[in-house]
Amino acid sequence: MSPSMTVFFYCLYATVFSLALFGNTLSLITCYRSYKDINSVLPCFIAIASLASADLLFTLLSIFDLLAFISDGNWFGGNVICKAQSFLIESCYTVSILTLIAISRERLRAVSSPLLARVEGSAERKLILVGIWVTGILTCTPLLYAYHIVEDKETGKSKCLNTQMGDKGRQIYYSIQAGLLFLVPLVFMTWAHIRIFKLLSIHEKTRSSLVSGARQGLNQNKVTRMLAVVTVIFFVCYGPFMVIRELRYFYIYNGMAIWKLSQAMIFIQAAVNPIIYCFYGQQFRHTLKDVFCCCFKCSKKLQTSESSSEAATVQIKERSTGTETQFD
Repeated sequence: MSPSMTVFFYCLYATVFSLALFGNTLSLITCYRSYKDINSVLPCFIAIASLASADLLFTLLSIFDLLAFISDGNWFGGNVICKAQSFLIESCYTVSILTLIAISRERLRAVSSPLLARVEGSAERKLILVGIWVTGILTCTPLLYAYHIVEDKETGKSKCLNTQMGDKGRQIYYSIQAGLLFLVPLVFMTWAHIRIFKLLSIHEKTRSSLVSGARQGLNQNKVTRMLAVVTVIFFVCYGPFMVIRELRYFYIYNGMAIWKLSQAMIFIQAAVNPIIYCFYGQQFRHTLKDVFCCCFKCSKKLQTSESSSEAATVQIKERSTGTETQFD
């Protein structure tokens, strides 16, 4: 890689990492604040907290890949870190896709059968998300066996690779994953969101005469649009990666440029989601405002205290000088 491309990569990584770290932390704070306020709890906030947790964990785990890139492909850490990092990154993807399926189901149920959706309590929704995380972790447990440190005979560098499964094992495992955890969810969520928007348009006609109904419909439209955009961004960013990974494991494509670009896209997706939340969600904008106001007030108080201490020091010096003059 040329020096200019290396500098570009470092700048891109620093920007995306900062946005993803700050944005997903902000999203978790917003969900926690909404969870404490019982009157403002929405089912989507629980799911968004799950998405933000997966994106935040993915962001932190990317540091190991950055260190490997800096050391020209030499893996930083031992065999345990190699297995754990590869396993957890794949688990983050699985949890994210399963959470999006749960969100689509929740929104479809809320629009088509509002009464049934209200009967389902927050405890049941939490149980569903716990099941999602358990399923995501169990699905990726074979990777704990598959990944290990391999020493390159030509360069002598250590690399974290999936070689234990073999060629056939990798092809079967990732083909099943691409089918069950990408294509099937894509078809279901496309159908679900088309159905949701059709139902919302029907409800909008019946609520147009009622002010409260119109406001409720507007809120539902905002939430639905936000979650639909999150879903579209997810598939747009992960689609190239899933396709190219299949091509690589079947030895159809072995290039590195597009492969690295597809990996960068799934990393960018973790930073884009919080921006979408802030664009569509008023609660997220309020939390962002509170964070900036808190930081501004803290810095202002610090400056005030420093200026006060400096003024007090000057007064003490003046008094001590005056006292010495009187003694003379």
